[in-house]
Amino acid sequence: MPTRPLDPKRWLVLLAVMLAFLPVVLDMTILHVAVPTLTQALAASNTQVLWIIDIYPLLMAGLLVPMGTLADRVGNRRILLTGLTVFGLASALAAFAPSAPMLIAARMLLALGGAMIMPCVLGIIRRTFEDPAERGLALGLWGTVGAAGAAVGPLIGGALLGHFWWG
Repeated sequence: MPTRPLDPKRWLVLLAVMLAFLPVVLDMTILHVAVPTLTQALAASNTQVLWIIDIYPLLMAGLLVPMGTLADRVGNRRILLTGLTVFGLASALAAFAPSAPMLIAARMLLALGGAMIMPCVLGIIRRTFEDPAERGLALGLWGTVGAAGAAVGPLIGGALLGHFWWG
């Protein structure tokens, strides 16, 4: 069975999708160090703080399968670009949220965008790397970016809080 020639730009594609994926995993943990500042700035109740932190991973986990199915039907590229747009707009909305309920709503939109991005990244990696050895390496790099992003989220959040306001 003939295989198509390897795309020389496949590693740039991997870099691009990992850069699209990184903010999604950073956002899972980046707010943890900002909780005291958020609570004070937004006069958030304990329940609201829990929703601010937990709504993102909870909603995103529930939307991954439907968004993956949608990406299979509509196309990974289109859903990825839509997800990046939603994620970017939701990030701006979250940064300037004047109240806890508005921040919770913005984090819900972030989850929607993240759920659109995540399965598309994996779909693009799967289609770009047909060689099993290269696909394994690409998935390993993707996993490393995910783990590192979640781990450094609080560090980045703390550094940003040291120099800027919570938004």
